[in-house]
Amino acid sequence: MKTKLLGTLVKHPIAFVLIVLALIFVLLLSSKAVEASDMPAIKQILEVIDGNTLKVSTIEGDTFTVKLKGVDAPELGQEFAQESLNYLQKIVANENVLVEYSGKDRWGNRLVHVTTKKGKSINELMIKEGYGWVDRFFLSQANLIELQEAAKIKNIGLWNKEEEPMAPWVYDRIQVRVRSNGR
Repeated sequence: MKTKLLGTLVKHPIAFVLIVLALIFVLLLSSKAVEASDMPAIKQILEVIDGNTLKVSTIEGDTFTVKLKGVDAPELGQEFAQESLNYLQKIVANENVLVEYSGKDRWGNRLVHVTTKKGKSINELMIKEGYGWVDRFFLSQANLIELQEAAKIKNIGLWNKEEEPMAPWVYDRIQVRVRSNGR
């Protein structure tokens, strides 16, 4: 039976390619399901660390940090960082929120999407109100880009400056150079 199947697949390479693609698709789906199920349910937000980072606790009692997916806020020590942190504190403290996992970034940080019980996206609010940039690794999210451009046009939040604010990834690079030069 196996030789007959292999002979059929060799005679019909398109069928072989389709079967291989179907297997790859099933494996990818199962790995995403395992990744999502490995993430424990979040019980509450314990602390706002900066404008895009939260410390959370799980139902099991574990604590860890998560990052808002698609949002890059000013780094602590950077201009407008405190305002960004304060705004995020205010909106998560005044709302009953739902924190949903959305995978990991290239550095292994757990990414989340935070919404109010009424369905308002906290991630989008941070961009819309000018308290963060669209993370450069999520520039394909057109809705976030549109919100950022609207905030720039309205001159709100960090865009309410005479000069263009320094993006966090630029600030990080400068800090690395300063530390490596011993200055």
